[in-house]
Parts: sequence; structure tokens; C-alpha cells
Amino acid sequence: MEEFNIFCISDVNEHPKQLPRREEGIYSQYIPTPVPEQLIIFGLGKWPSQVGELEVEVALTYKDVHLCLGMFTEQTRALCWERKHCEVPGIMSSEAEQGMAKLCIEFITGSTNSQTDKAKEENSSDKKINESTPKISKKGKTKDASKPVKQKRRSSITKGEKTPTGPTPKRSRTGKGKALHTDNDTTTDKENIATENGLKSSPETNKFTRMIEGGKPRVAICKDLTSRAPHPSSRWGHSMCMTDNNTAVVIGGQGERQQLVKDSVWCLNPVTRKWTCPEVFTESQKPEYRMGHTATYDPTLRCIYVYGGSKNQRWFHDVHMLDVQEWKWTLLKVAGKAPTRAYHSATLYRNELWIFGGVYPRPDPQPDGCSNEIHIFSPVSENWYQPIVNGEKPLCRSGHSATMINDQLVIFGGWDAPICYNDLHILDMCVVEWSKPKVLGTPPLPRSWHASCALANSRILIHGGYDGNLALEDTHIFNLGTLSWMRIRMDPTPTPRCGHQALSLPYYHENQEQDEVLIFGGGDNDGAFFHDLISASIPLNPALDHTMTVSKPEILENIENQMEVK
Repeated sequence: MEEFNIFCISDVNEHPKQLPRREEGIYSQYIPTPVPEQLIIFGLGKWPSQVGELEVEVALTYKDVHLCLGMFTEQTRALCWERKHCEVPGIMSSEAEQGMAKLCIEFITGSTNSQTDKAKEENSSDKKINESTPKISKKGKTKDASKPVKQKRRSSITKGEKTPTGPTPKRSRTGKGKALHTDNDTTTDKENIATENGLKSSPETNKFTRMIEGGKPRVAICKDLTSRAPHPSSRWGHSMCMTDNNTAVVIGGQGERQQLVKDSVWCLNPVTRKWTCPEVFTESQKPEYRMGHTATYDPTLRCIYVYGGSKNQRWFHDVHMLDVQEWKWTLLKVAGKAPTRAYHSATLYRNELWIFGGVYPRPDPQPDGCSNEIHIFSPVSENWYQPIVNGEKPLCRSGHSATMINDQLVIFGGWDAPICYNDLHILDMCVVEWSKPKVLGTPPLPRSWHASCALANSRILIHGGYDGNLALEDTHIFNLGTLSWMRIRMDPTPTPRCGHQALSLPYYHENQEQDEVLIFGGGDNDGAFFHDLISASIPLNPALDHTMTVSKPEILENIENQMEVK
């Protein structure tokens, strides 16, 4: 049976948000002030046995002011609180207040229980014995995640390079990217299904998703949707985002002969799977062709913000706004010091653009470097600023992925050449605090320039990428609810690629039992670029891929190089 989890709805236009369990028996989440007109709070799963029939208070706290919203019991696990029917302290309801109130539900953890509670625990334990839930034991040898498969000889990064200026088709074979691993590489993929003590937490549940329990795992099916009709030219290093009107927009990138693409903007209708090339107008200055930039959709203003990127040896720090209703470019005039970045990540959170990491130009003797700083652009005030950040920052990197789930920004991978990473960090956007959780399962190989997107049930898809030597083809899922990795099977497996983009399509009905992910473009870092459009159906209970990924011993590679010289 599921552990007890608590969810909160503070906006009718948003999905329920799961409250993190900060400590044993304490669930909390931050809510902006003034407090909303209505809050719906409910719990799912097995009621904590140590609480029994006692009542549990649901309360808001802000600047030492306490407001009781209601009580939870084993029979009453949901409450609807409305501000108009309660006496709310002025400090919580004032429009002048722009702070964060703490929603907290604290369960009593005691060593003694009533006779009724003990009986319930005995009945519960009997039920657990009779359940037929399978347990997977830890068998088999540990996989070596540090050695990628040598599929065929490809070019790699030269030893003299510090950081990339972008995915480069031609590399010399004199050097090889190094891999930096996490401390969690010794756990096997089978642990993602179950552990002997059970999982610590369960995935988020909402009306759009449901986990298939006990069902047979299914293989993720891939379909090539590439049509002979007009389509974007082959490219990598482009951006792709979904807009409100169910349209995916592709912007920029680099294609054949390392030329930046001239057919910069394309639109895809996910339903008809047809591409169109809109006529785009310019109000002031048209953005230069570029790659390694980000494109982020703002549903409030119905526009796309294009920031940063590079063009040959040039680097950008400008912000352009694309109105997706009139298809018109506008160069934003901003205040504050704008960072110069490429191969960074950009995330829209509370109407502001959060930038993390990326490559930036640096004076000699080192031509460029990577960042681990957070910069925020406010479209409302049109200025840049840096927040106060808590916790231990990730190492400097570029080409990483940043995926938002609720208020948690999950950073994975990236590199600061020649070192590739496969570590995972989480930024709590509410309090701007970094954490590096201990994860279960075998993480993906170190990589950069991979594709990622959010799936149902608080999961994140990671596909492909570049390990410093090869383009990759594997697919992994990280479950934020259970903090676990799994490698899944794809049939057929897409061509190895990096510098591509992936996005998850919205759900069309409540009982949908799989996510549909669209993958577009990319390159193999060996001179080939792609324009194919792939649809991947990712089941809620996907089949695992137990393929062991190893590379040739270093001595064999040295022998090959010597034979080539002869």
C-alpha cells in the first residue's frame, strides 16, 4: 500500500502539488502572500499508524503569525479552505506583502499507541504478508557506468580544449573526454522496481495520471513521423518549446557544413504532425542566426523569450521576444548586467526567466569557461539580477538539462570539457536552495547535449547526448518521487544523437496510460545532422533495458591507433 502523501491546490489552473516530507512526519510547502482565495489540501495513501485517531492541524505560518486552516483525521483527509469565510491576519492578506507563507502539517510521532492503533497495525501487517507484490533482490554484477560503448571510431575533444563553443563535427583523436561519476553508481537498475524495505515515497498522483500497479511492463515504442512535406532543415543546437495553442516552435541551430540554418523558425502541429514555416516580422532588430541559445514560452504574455547562444566565435547576451500571435520579433532593452551565455538552461518560474550554467567568453590564456551561477531576468521590470542562493552549488557546467517539476528544478549532466558529468542536483525554487539527493538505481553515463522533458508522475526523461567521445542512444527515466533511475527499452532504438530536443505532449484524456514524447533533430558529432521527427510512447510502467554498456580497453584503442599510423 502507498505511503501517506499530501497534496495542495492553490490555483484552479494548476495541477495538485505534492508537499515534500521535510522531516519524519512533517509535510511543508511555501505559498506566496497574499494567500490565495482558496486552498484545497488532501491526503492519499495509508494513514500514519503513529497518529491513530488523533487530529492533525493544517496551518499557515508567516512572520511568526499562525493561521489554522483545519484539521486532518483518519476519516477526514481533505479540506477546502476559503479566505472569505475566515479571519485572516492582515499581514497574510495584504497586497503589499510579497513573501512566502509556510503551509505545514505535522504528524505526532510517539512511541506509544492505543490498543486500537496496535490492532490496526497488526491487521495491516497481516495484509502485507498476504500481498503478492514482487520484490527484486540485488543480484548480478555491478555495471560499470564509466565506460561507454565504442560503436565506431569517432572524433573527440582535443586535450588543449577547456570548454566547447558548441557541438563541433570535426574533432581530433588525440584526446578523450573524462567521466566524473557520482557515488551512487554501485546500485543496479533492478532496485528501481522495489527494494526489500519498499520505496521511501510514492509518485505524485493527479487526475491526468495514474500508475499501473502490478501491470506487465511495456516497451516504449518509437515511430518515425518524418514526412516528405516541407520540414525544417537538418540541425542541432536548436531550441524547441510548446505554446498555449498546441504548437511546438523550433528556433535556430546549426546544420550541414557547420553553417547556421537560414530557415530559423518552424511550427509543428502535434495533432496533424505537419510543419509550417511562418512569416516572421521584425519590430526593431532581428535576432542573428545562432545555436546553443534557449527559447522559453511565457503563457501570460504569449511570447517566446530567446536568450544567449553563439555564432561561430561570437557570444550573445541579448534577449529577443517573439510574439506567437502576430509572429513579430522585438529586441528587449534591459537594465542590469546581462550575462553572456551559451549551452545554458532557461526556466520560466513565477513570470521570471531563471538562467543556470552555460559557457561564457573568458580572457586569455583560457579562451572560455563554464558557469554555475544563477541569473534571473524579469520581463516585467526588464532587468537582470542575481538571487541569494543557499546550499552547495553544482560544479560549473554547460550542455546540461534543467527540468521543472512543481517547484523543483532538476539539473542533470553537462560538462566542463574534457570532464563529463552524470550527477543530479535539485534547486528548490521556493527558497532558492541547492541539494544533491542520494539516488537509487544506476544513473546514465556521463553526458552533455542530451534531450530531456518532464513526464507524468513526477518523472523525467533523459535521451541520448554526448559523452566526450561518442553520441549516445540510450534512454533513462528519473523518478523524482522515489529518487530512482531506470534505463528503459525503446523499440526501435533511435539513431545515436546529441544536440537534439524533446518535449512531452499534453494529455488528451484522463485514462491515458502513456506519455507521448516528440524528439527532433540532432547530430552524431561525426558530420551527420538530422531532421527526423520521432514519436516515442513512454508507458507509465516501462520495460527496463538491461543492456550492459562497456567500452574497449584502453590498450586495444592504443593498438588501433598504432595500426592506423602504420
